Amino acid sequence: MVTAFILATTKTGKEKDVLTDLLRIEEVREAYNVYGDYDVLIKAETKDIDSLNDVLIRKIRSLPNIAMTTTMIGL
Repeated sequence: MVTAFILATTKTGKEKDVLTDLLRIEEVREAYNVYGDYDVLIKAETKDIDSLNDVLIRKIRSLPNIAMTTTMIGL
């Protein structure tokens, strides 16, 4: 099991829309709007690194209002 913490920046004013979209993704366990350099904090779990890569590229980064992501993998 791979646990990742993903920090995302959204397009201006789209933070709540992104949060709603993220919570519909099966692998997203938790997601929060946050203040600071990033707009959303995401906790995702996948079976392996390849699955995480797939979730990041096909499901999270492809959301129309995501501008940028930074991913940290939990040990």
